[in-house]
Amino acid sequence: MGAEMGLDATVRCRCFEEGRLRPGPIPLDDVYVDEEGYLSSRKLDAARARFTYRQFLARYGDLQREFEKWADSCCEHEGGEYCSERVSNWSGCGEFEELVEEAGGEAEFPLLSTLLPDANGGAYPAEKAAATLAELDRFVEKLTDVDEWVLRDEEFGKKIWTSTSGGSFPWMMGPFDRVSMVGGKVSFWHAGYEPVETTHFRQIPFGEKGADGCRRMRIVCLDTGRTTVTFDSIGPEGAPKTEREFLVTSEKAPFLYEGKYGTAERIRRLLVASVETGNPIRWC
Repeated sequence: MGAEMGLDATVRCRCFEEGRLRPGPIPLDDVYVDEEGYLSSRKLDAARARFTYRQFLARYGDLQREFEKWADSCCEHEGGEYCSERVSNWSGCGEFEELVEEAGGEAEFPLLSTLLPDANGGAYPAEKAAATLAELDRFVEKLTDVDEWVLRDEEFGKKIWTSTSGGSFPWMMGPFDRVSMVGGKVSFWHAGYEPVETTHFRQIPFGEKGADGCRRMRIVCLDTGRTTVTFDSIGPEGAPKTEREFLVTSEKAPFLYEGKYGTAERIRRLLVASVETGNPIRWC
C-alpha cells in the first residue's frame, strides 16, 4: 500500500482449485481457502484455538512463518494473485460512490452502490461479480453519454483538447494529416485513406527529430489495434516528445480515468478477474 491511505484489492488465482500448488511445509490436503479468500492451514487454525498466543508462537511460530513464506510463492502467480489493483485513496472511493448515487443510486445500481467497503479488509463475493460488472459498464456509459469529450494525457494528467473546441489540433495541421475529435473519438486523417478512430491510444516516437523540433510518432490504438502515424507529438505544449498514452473521457467524470488506469477501470479489472477465476475480490 502506498503512503496515502486508501483501498487496495486482489483476486486470487485458481492454482489451489486446479491442484497446481508446489509442496510446502504443510501437507497440501491440510490447506484450504478461508472465508476472505486466503490460503490457510487447518493444523495451524486448530493450534491457535488450543493455545494462548504466546504458546502458539513458541510451538508453531516457525511453521507459521514458513507457511506464510510458502503461500507467497507456492505457484506461478506472485503472492497467488491473479489480479492486484490500487483502487483509489479514500477520497476517490467517496467520489465514486457519490457519482453512483447521482446516477441513480441503489434503485438503479443496487450492487455497485454497496461494492466498495468502508474500511480495509473483507471480500466481495465472486457470485456477484458478473452482475456488478454489468452495472459498472452501464454506469460508465450513463456518465459518459454527454456532448463534451476530453482528450487527456495519461502521464501528465492534463486536459489536451475538448470536442467543443472546434476544428483540428493546431499543432497537427500539415499537408498530409490532421486530427479531430467528434462523438467521443479522436480521428487521425491522412489524404486518400479512411480515418483511424480511437478512444485510447499510445504515441511512440520513431526516426530523428526534424530541424524544426518535430518528431514523427507511430499511433497505436489500444482499443482497436489499428495503427497510423503523425508528423509530431500530440502534446501538451512543452511536454517531451516521448512515448505516452492518451484517453478520451467525458468532461463530467474525468476522475473515472485519472492516472494510468482510472478508478472505474481498476474496479472493472477486479470484477473481470473475479468472473474469470470464480474467486472473490479481497479488499486490503
